[in-house]
Amino acid sequence: MDISRIAVVGGSLGGLTAALLLRDAGFDVDLYERSAKPLSGFGTGIVEQPELVRYLTERVGMDIDALSVSSSALRYLDARTGQLHGEVPASWRFTSYDTIYRGLFGAFGEERYHLRSSLVGLDQDADGVRLRFADGSDADADFVVAADGGYSVIRRRILGVEPTYAGYLTWRGLVEPGAVPDSTWDAFDDAFTYGLLPDGHLIAYPIPGGAPDRPKRLNFQWYWNVAPGPDFDEIMTDSNGIRLPVSVHHHALCPRQLTNLQDRAGELTPIFEQMVRAASTPFVTVVSDADVPATVFGRVVLIGDAAITPRPHAAAGAAKAANDAWTLAQALARPADERAASLADWERDQLTVGRGYLTKVRAMAERLQHGGEFAPGDPAFRFGLPQIAPTR
Repeated sequence: MDISRIAVVGGSLGGLTAALLLRDAGFDVDLYERSAKPLSGFGTGIVEQPELVRYLTERVGMDIDALSVSSSALRYLDARTGQLHGEVPASWRFTSYDTIYRGLFGAFGEERYHLRSSLVGLDQDADGVRLRFADGSDADADFVVAADGGYSVIRRRILGVEPTYAGYLTWRGLVEPGAVPDSTWDAFDDAFTYGLLPDGHLIAYPIPGGAPDRPKRLNFQWYWNVAPGPDFDEIMTDSNGIRLPVSVHHHALCPRQLTNLQDRAGELTPIFEQMVRAASTPFVTVVSDADVPATVFGRVVLIGDAAITPRPHAAAGAAKAANDAWTLAQALARPADERAASLADWERDQLTVGRGYLTKVRAMAERLQHGGEFAPGDPAFRFGLPQIAPTR
């Protein structure tokens, strides 16, 4: 399989990592992103995994302390009474979407990062792939990497696969220093904290400031069980009355739903209540997942959430996308007459890792969302990706 020009569709963390690695491997790479502007500011906290920061530390030379903040414990609390269920030592580091995105975007540059490029369709033959965009433009490539997220247009065109709603959604928010009492800030600092409930859970942890010279912030997520139906649709309807499919960002959030969030926070123990109420721009996102039978389709491959879409509970969704990118670059670096076989091996390993991860996060959700036993430090639910012996 001769490959010179590669198109990466999707300009988030997985797409940027893939584009950088493939460019480093000598390919001519263009990246196409549907957003009208760079994606900085679109995300909140991320538990740092080695796969996620590998490019920035190994190829860019960034220091880990410039990318993340450290912690020393996993803490498990009853979110209504404040009772401590347990605490275990855990030296995790936390970063933010903005921090990683800025580093990767800066390394790739703007020249071949094409904004306002909403893919609507594609065709391929033995020699290449034709991409069609909403603005009427086309692009040709020898190979296409679909990194266009959990609601991937390319996956839908090829397989007809859409994510399945998991039965719950998540409120996300950031709290700035000084927005809560010092005692509340100290309760969440230096730890990843679970707030356990009989019908859902919260997580909270510190992340870097919004700029290199700014102090830490506090990141949280609160997962609500909401069955499909009118209540669910109402939460996902924006201030213009439009039912949105994935997220309602703060600028579009109905005041009624913001009041709903604040009112429900009153059911929590004070430190969690204060944290939720102090978030200046909370927003809500559905939780969904998807599996696929394959990820290699001739000259088109799926990576990250565009392949297997996991739930977030094991804190490695972005790391899975980065790992897909690293291993794909290795597969494509093989001689042209070996690439088809190398891609088959890559797909086998990728599906093994992705399905193992999907199984783990679904099992975590069964306990976390329904008041099941969630033992502190249970190794079955350790953050990160499953480890496998590579095929090659």
